[in-house]
Amino acid sequence: MGEKKGFMSFFKLDSLFDHLTSFIESKVDIYKIELREEASKALSKLMVGLLLFSLGWFFIMFLSIAAGYYFSALLGSFFYGFLIISGIYLLFFTLVFLLKEQLGLKEFFGKQIENWLNSDK
Repeated sequence: MGEKKGFMSFFKLDSLFDHLTSFIESKVDIYKIELREEASKALSKLMVGLLLFSLGWFFIMFLSIAAGYYFSALLGSFFYGFLIISGIYLLFFTLVFLLKEQLGLKEFFGKQIENWLNSDK
């Protein structure tokens, strides 16, 4: 046993092993910190995105309600006023559904998501 200890001491392998272990532990700690930072950035981007989406959603919904009441006042019927707004949404949905390939929506949103994930802001 003493011979093995002397062999490792002679080549300072025990010291080298200790330094290597410390180096690996330090690298793991650095990766953990970097992962936390990236997760924090992604979460903050997600929260900002959800906030903007929510505000946009409320704007469109209240604008739609106002337009529904406007058409209701013009036509004298709540049913027909809101039916017009529903028809407009159905028309938009149908157009986007039928023209999704020509509009290049997958590529557009793919690039937007890629830019969003890769931005450092």
